[in-house]
Amino acid sequence: MKKSTLILVITIVCIFTAGIFSVVGKENLSPYDFLVKEMKNDNVHIPAEMLYQVNMDEGEYLIFYKYQRGIVACAIIKKKPLSYGLLRISSGIWPTNNSEVPADLRFSSYNKGRAWIFWGIIKDSSVAKVLLNGKEATIIEAKGLRICYATGKANTPITELDYKFFDEQGQPIM
Repeated sequence: MKKSTLILVITIVCIFTAGIFSVVGKENLSPYDFLVKEMKNDNVHIPAEMLYQVNMDEGEYLIFYKYQRGIVACAIIKKKPLSYGLLRISSGIWPTNNSEVPADLRFSSYNKGRAWIFWGIIKDSSVAKVLLNGKEATIIEAKGLRICYATGKANTPITELDYKFFDEQGQPIM
């Protein structure tokens, strides 16, 4: 083997080895850590505290978090082969109880409109059940907040949003 061919082979092997080590040696970020890293240049919406993480199907994660101003937001993150991808950040909700409605709700579509999330902060303590677009919402307690959410895989126009609140006896609220 010629000396130049040997040097070329050694160089290729070194580059390949370095590439493997950089991929394998990369820090294993959680979905929330990825979100923090992804948002580090956004001075207003930098995540300050994770409230709750939901592992959804197909490698998707739903992250409820507070950003530095105390506003609660929701991010949808998808697992990729070597990292994550940010699918959507839903608009935030100020978590105070001075609302006249039982909950503050937000709706967002993502994945090119093929999926949606309807979520909110329940502010009325008598709310025991929430229906969002006809689907019973999951209610979670996270760091003093009651968060409800429902997700779906269909295109839902914002004009067709529907929500209902019920107390412990199944009686409608509002």
